[in-house]
Amino acid sequence: MKIALLLTGNELMTGDTVDSNSAMIAQSLAVQGFDVAHKVTVGDDIDLIIAELDKLAALYPAIIINGGLGPTVDDLTSEALSLLTGEPLVENPQALAHVNEWCERRGVPANAANLKQTMLPASACVLANPVGSAVGIALQYRDCLLLCTPGVPPELAAMLEVSVLSALQLGFPDASARLVRRLKLFGMGESSLQQIIADQCPHWPTEVVVGFRAGVPLLELKLEIEDEAHLSLRDQCEAELRQVVGDFIVGENDDTLGAIVIALLQQQNKQLTLAESCTGGMIASNITAISGASSVFGAGFVSYSNAVKTNVLGVDAALIEQYGAVSEPVVKAMAEGALKCSEANCVIAVSGVAGPDGGTDDKPVGSVWVAWGGVGAINTHLFHYPVGRKMFQTIVSALALDLLRRYLLGSTEVPNYYQRKRLKPESNV
Repeated sequence: MKIALLLTGNELMTGDTVDSNSAMIAQSLAVQGFDVAHKVTVGDDIDLIIAELDKLAALYPAIIINGGLGPTVDDLTSEALSLLTGEPLVENPQALAHVNEWCERRGVPANAANLKQTMLPASACVLANPVGSAVGIALQYRDCLLLCTPGVPPELAAMLEVSVLSALQLGFPDASARLVRRLKLFGMGESSLQQIIADQCPHWPTEVVVGFRAGVPLLELKLEIEDEAHLSLRDQCEAELRQVVGDFIVGENDDTLGAIVIALLQQQNKQLTLAESCTGGMIASNITAISGASSVFGAGFVSYSNAVKTNVLGVDAALIEQYGAVSEPVVKAMAEGALKCSEANCVIAVSGVAGPDGGTDDKPVGSVWVAWGGVGAINTHLFHYPVGRKMFQTIVSALALDLLRRYLLGSTEVPNYYQRKRLKPESNV
């Protein structure tokens, strides 16, 4: 079932706020059988909001309006709905109770700005907002169901879960939920994956729809069916994919590389330490973003300067003098030093040239040495990612975690991304 989405706010038009809400809405709705077929973004202009709503309501059975429900003068959604439908704004008892309770929890009186959020079109129903002060609105206009949500992302996320989806399902019970299997891959682009599917899975059933969502660092592959009777076909397709690209599949659904590595470390009762230079602590951030990380991660080192590499990690200054900080001997020594300092038994170390300055002919911008493994089994590889500084750090952090993931799984196969990104043959030390 196809619906429309209207986003409001001057901040969206000027670029001060980047729209992530429409993606959140579309992804949440898609699994329930609702597709966002039309999206419009307008500024805080009440005439434009009314005109767009009137136009969309003639084309679609439902519209989700995101933004404009707050306490300030530029929050215009309720007023726009009143003018659109010809209904007066009245104080809604449910909205009033919600605002009063929200203020009481914070120990503040409800002021006029707060109470503005209680004035809704006369026939409006309230959509619960378990996070913020503004309730959502459900309203029928002609043959179209209007569902209004705040623009604050955490509030939107909570409302999608507790009230918006249920309102859509109640209004359109014939919409059929999709059955989607989401796989996460690292080290392979969507064009490469598409070609592999075409070449090695030539008898792909039409009942299983393939979708891609390119991202950094992970690529998402979706296997979607519309009928439970086709579950076995989807399982068969997934099994075929795992045969041909299994090493690149790192997880599923909302898995992250950090969470996957932590789970493996916990299963094997191992402790991780890190020695980061060019990533500046990003690998540690990916680990500590996961609840429970403290069970496997006790210490990491951002040894950005050569002095810290020497004084903290014990890297021989002569190695740095002879080979430079971005070198195999130094990154291996960083890994060994981190293991010794932390008494961990697994390690990642990275040293590279993030750019845009600092490159040389033999170590161009984007060069990075990565070391990973365990006590007495440290592997090293040289890679080259000539991208912007932030992207370089993101890719290297993910690459390092993926290498450790493979190590923990006992994988000895060389991933294809080595063949594309190495500067010279890999070595194992």
